[in-house]
Amino acid sequence: MQYNLMLVLLIFFVSLTASSKGVKMIENDYFTISAKCEGVQECIYNNEREIPIVVTIKNISSGGVYIPLNFIKKSGPGVELTDLHTKKSMPLRSNLVSWDLKKEMTYIPENGRVSFKWSILDAEISSFIIDSSIDIAVFSILTNVYDSQKNDAGQFIASSKLIIIGRNLDEDKH
Repeated sequence: MQYNLMLVLLIFFVSLTASSKGVKMIENDYFTISAKCEGVQECIYNNEREIPIVVTIKNISSGGVYIPLNFIKKSGPGVELTDLHTKKSMPLRSNLVSWDLKKEMTYIPENGRVSFKWSILDAEISSFIIDSSIDIAVFSILTNVYDSQKNDAGQFIASSKLIIIGRNLDEDKH
């Protein structure tokens, strides 16, 4: 939990510093991510136990890259929920995992992609979303990328927005 909080704070600090002081972050020319519910960009939440999400990482570089996919899959992406009506925002916790998983590299060829499943649990979202509200979940992955010779190219971040709509919610439950 402590590492996850530090990661969220680091991402927030880096983005705040970059935007407020005019510091230019290195362009991520290595990967993009997308987050979808059952193949669509919009999720419907109606009190189910979890919202299943598929997160896809796509290599956009001109060559193959390595990433610590097992570490990313176990710790999960950074997720921040935002209520568009109230502007309330809430980061979700990532899982604590062994740092040794960062040594296990997965190769993604040029234009290749890898996907993994992630879930937003009812306990994480039920108090946050109301019926007919539209909320945004921003999924982010911050990771080191290694070129085809396994040389560290640096640390990069990519994000993807996912729309979540509350439908047929039992108001007494919230």
